[in-house]
Amino acid sequence: MNRIGICYRSRYGTTTEIVQEMVKTAQEAGVSIDAADLKEGNLPAPLEDYDLIAIGSGIQVGKWAKEPLKFIEENASILSTKKVALFVVCGDAGDPAKCDEAQEMYLDNIAAQYPEIIPVSTGLFGGMFDFKKYNFVVRRMVKGIVKKSLNEGEEVPDVMDFRNWDQIRAWITELTTI
Repeated sequence: MNRIGICYRSRYGTTTEIVQEMVKTAQEAGVSIDAADLKEGNLPAPLEDYDLIAIGSGIQVGKWAKEPLKFIEENASILSTKKVALFVVCGDAGDPAKCDEAQEMYLDNIAAQYPEIIPVSTGLFGGMFDFKKYNFVVRRMVKGIVKKSLNEGEEVPDVMDFRNWDQIRAWITELTTI
C-alpha cells in the first residue's frame, strides 16, 4: 500500500478523534496517509494519487452527514476505479445487539446505493456521547433514546464512550495491507 486518503465528516469531534488514531496507526506502519474533514475541504492530493480511499461519517439521527455522501456522488467515476472502504461512527455500534442492524443500515445500504463502487472493507465503530457538546434539542433527544436502554431509576451519565481503540487500529492496519 502506497497511499491512503480518508475523507470523513465529524459533527462533534468523535469521528475526528477516531480518524486521528487511524492516521497515527498507519503512519507508525510506514504508510503515507492523508485525512480531510469534508466540511473543511478535500484531500491535499488528487484522488488518483491514492491507492485506497476510506470514506466515513458520524451517524446522527440515523443518517450519514451530507458531505461524505456528496463526495461519493461527485467522485463515483474515480472511486469506481479505486479501492474504497466505508466506515461509520455511531452509538449503535457500542451495543452488540444492534451491530448487525447498524451494519446493514449505515454501511451495506449506503454501499448498495452506489453499485459501481465495491467496498473492500467496512468499519462500524462505537462513538461517544458527550452531552455537553450538544444543543438542548439534540441532548434531550439522545438522552431520551439512551434512557430507554438503562435500568429503571438509572441516570444517563454526562459522557458515554463506546469507542474500541483496538478495533479501530486493527481496521486501519488491515487496510494498509489490502
